Amino acid sequence: MEKNKKAGAAARWIKLAAGALALSLALGACGGNNENEGAAGTAGGSSGGAASSGGETVTLSMLFYETGVPFNKDWPVLKELESRLNVKLDIQAVPKSDYQSKAKIVLSSDKIPDMVTNINQKTVLELGSSGTLLPIGDYMDKLPNLKRRIDEYKIETELDNWRDPDGKLYVLPFMKDYANYNRSPLIRTDVLKANGLQAPTTVDELYDLLKKLKALYPDSYPFTGTSAEDLRTMFGPAWGVDGNYNGFLYNKETDKFEYVYTSDKYKAYVTFLNKLIKEGLADPEMFTSTEDQVLQKVSTGKSFVYYFYNGEHKSNVNLLGKENSGSGFEVSILPPIAGPNGKKSMVGERITSGMLIPASAAKKPYFDRLLQFVDYLYSDEGIDLLTWGIEGDTYEVKDGQKQFTEKMLSADNLNRSLWEIGAANASFVMLWPYKWFAAVLKDKEFEQYTEEANTQGWLVDVPKVPKLGADQREEENLLYAGVNDYFAKMQEQFVYGKVSIEDGWDDYVKEIRSVGVDKLEKLYNDSLR
Repeated sequence: MEKNKKAGAAARWIKLAAGALALSLALGACGGNNENEGAAGTAGGSSGGAASSGGETVTLSMLFYETGVPFNKDWPVLKELESRLNVKLDIQAVPKSDYQSKAKIVLSSDKIPDMVTNINQKTVLELGSSGTLLPIGDYMDKLPNLKRRIDEYKIETELDNWRDPDGKLYVLPFMKDYANYNRSPLIRTDVLKANGLQAPTTVDELYDLLKKLKALYPDSYPFTGTSAEDLRTMFGPAWGVDGNYNGFLYNKETDKFEYVYTSDKYKAYVTFLNKLIKEGLADPEMFTSTEDQVLQKVSTGKSFVYYFYNGEHKSNVNLLGKENSGSGFEVSILPPIAGPNGKKSMVGERITSGMLIPASAAKKPYFDRLLQFVDYLYSDEGIDLLTWGIEGDTYEVKDGQKQFTEKMLSADNLNRSLWEIGAANASFVMLWPYKWFAAVLKDKEFEQYTEEANTQGWLVDVPKVPKLGADQREEENLLYAGVNDYFAKMQEQFVYGKVSIEDGWDDYVKEIRSVGVDKLEKLYNDSLR
């Protein structure tokens, strides 16, 4: 029976292979054609991260998630990594915009590279029981650095969301040691100071402030944004409607999954946004603007308050604002704006994606060297190399603390300078240290609020993910597609006043439950039994 289930799951994925031929040909060299396959080398590694390069050089293949700057095989950090571990990396780079879809095609082919990096949770869970992936959890004795990180950062509960119903783990997790306050409310503090106004701490104060800003700047839309999902992810927790899994929250008291987007909490959330739209306080394009459009609106005084990633975006908007609106321009990070659910921010997620190894790799003569390589990425030395770069050139250690060299600190864009040497890329950095983030951003607000977020309960718990088998995942995908389409349509109609919330709410609840919420609820709750 188990074989039949796995075969069925694999067959569903093989359907994707019809479009895989061209990409598979391009990946021919990336599919494990290793002229040094006989060199098994030494497996494992010390928890301190000392590299072992015994034996002959082996070639390891990777599907690489290209973001930031184009991939370059001569990056100094990449060359140093290859030298330390006596490997040659055969990398097929795929741009960020196409990556997840192309990775699925590759994973359905017979030419899967030794490592497929930066895969999202949905794909991992769909493929887990198909027989395609290596069960990473079965090899923890050869992955001492990974095991140490899981224990050190107490991340096992979150990692459990990535396991299949049988408890098997098929992913090498990309982790953070500390949940960062990197998405938040942002506000034009120079405008507040110029008009004797205070930053809002509650949703009522936010409404009052937006009213005052509209009166002062009648041509503006004081509140803006990029998308409904972005706003809900960052502002929704204050209303108790995020984070969730496909719209469902697990209720510990009842031991049940409950759909949140038919609740009074969600009704209050869309009612608030609708009020902002009706009164001209919110941008009619707050669900459809690009980051560049938001930058223009905020930097030119068309909008003043919004939710977005802070970090590098904050630096960018302040640079542009000084060009467009004068040297006094200033956008600052705010703590969470408290709503009915309290002073809550985003989900305190610390596992963002994962690296996969095909099951077929276990039969390769160089398998132990492959495990040694990926485990080194979790070591102290590996993390330092892949985030800070090369000691003595890009960073130095003083009084036991790492700091960037003057060469790096004087660069126009520190993050880009790291990308251009092969550091800080999203394919090799398996653990992103908070201290490194702080050193790159050089933002005291970010550091202060990250500390407060982790100590004062601002962050929402990572939502529980139902344990579903392959057939159940397929049913979930079909149901969720219909539910999400209807949900997104009605959210827009409620917020923009195309459908009255009071008059249309009961019909909305009835329809969305019939579209698939009732069946999803049963599917998820049955998984708990």
